[in-house]
Amino acid sequence: MRTNRIELPPYPSDEDHAPLLVDLALAEVVFARDVADGDLVLGIADLFGRVEYHNDQYTARPQPFDPTCQCGGCNTYDAAEGPFVNLGDDNQWQVCDSMPAEWLVVIVRAAHLA
Repeated sequence: MRTNRIELPPYPSDEDHAPLLVDLALAEVVFARDVADGDLVLGIADLFGRVEYHNDQYTARPQPFDPTCQCGGCNTYDAAEGPFVNLGDDNQWQVCDSMPAEWLVVIVRAAHLA
């Protein structure tokens, strides 16, 4: 499937990845800054077309980026080099999913999940 000029490879079906519970045809690639509350986060992509799926998808619950957060996800970035976004900590890793706002994220929009 091709989305925003990035070819999405099949979702991995190995023992390290939870089964994908949505149709990958609904997925799109967006900037991290454009991920909205309720979107399903599947992974990240790069400008070379490589996709790295998370080992389990999660629902985005964006919140302000806090470089003083000690979760292990936020304090890896220097706020002066931002902007950064935090897609939330309501995930299986129990840490914030913070990243540069310009990173590419593979999602399924919340509207497709209803």
